[in-house]
Amino acid sequence: MVMNKTAIPDINWWIAKLRANIPAQLIQLPPQMTMRTDAAPNGWGSTLKKELKMIAMAYGSQNKKYAKLTSNNREIKAIIQGLRSFTKTLKNLRIQFLAIRSHNSTAVFDIRKWRASVSLIKEIKYINQTIEKLGIQIQITHLPRVKNEIADALSKLSRAGDYKPKEQIFRQTCLQMNLNPSIDLFQQHFNNLLLRFMSTIRGHGEIAIDALNQTWKMELPWIHPPIPLLPAVLKKIREEQIEAMIIAPLRPSQIWYTELVNENARSLMLDWSM
Repeated sequence: MVMNKTAIPDINWWIAKLRANIPAQLIQLPPQMTMRTDAAPNGWGSTLKKELKMIAMAYGSQNKKYAKLTSNNREIKAIIQGLRSFTKTLKNLRIQFLAIRSHNSTAVFDIRKWRASVSLIKEIKYINQTIEKLGIQIQITHLPRVKNEIADALSKLSRAGDYKPKEQIFRQTCLQMNLNPSIDLFQQHFNNLLLRFMSTIRGHGEIAIDALNQTWKMELPWIHPPIPLLPAVLKKIREEQIEAMIIAPLRPSQIWYTELVNENARSLMLDWSM
């Protein structure tokens, strides 16, 4: 029998796994946490929840090479980034069973079967090695994107700043509310309304990226986030006990809207046609 040389690395990998003889839990435990991921052409996003409570969020931008990858490839890389971001949290909370939810059914199938195309074998192996190091089991299932709106919004933050309110509206709002915001969040170098800003990606002149993981203390931030991130923004404001100027749509049916009203917030209806 003639063996294909490309199969040798895989065979060696399986031999190493057998030699390691790492014990595994045969009884499937109920998930203790759920990680949801989403990938866009320019970035990725991931959330970590325990029941209905948001534990952590992570997101990042990617280069032009990443944008050319298949959606399946991008999603698997997003799952890897999510696991990397939450490794410390999973260890500290001693999680043994993690549910992973992804909108990409092909990525779900590849990871569930622990096999993929040649271009993705390295990534699949990395996921396997990561969960072994963490000593956890995973259960990965498909989740429609419409039910994954926070991770979806996080994955698109790299281009979230393509739109901004007119500067005239911004100045008039500050004047009417007698407020002087000190920093602009969730923007980019070409559409920031203030000199000091936190960007969604590395660009030019931002003081930091990933605003949700930076401190907002000693600041009066101007915040125009993607709508699905409003609950996380309000949580951050409560935790840091600061004041902020937030642009939010009039949506009384949303839980975050009720929370916003109950925070003794002053409101101002903006005329977007200005």
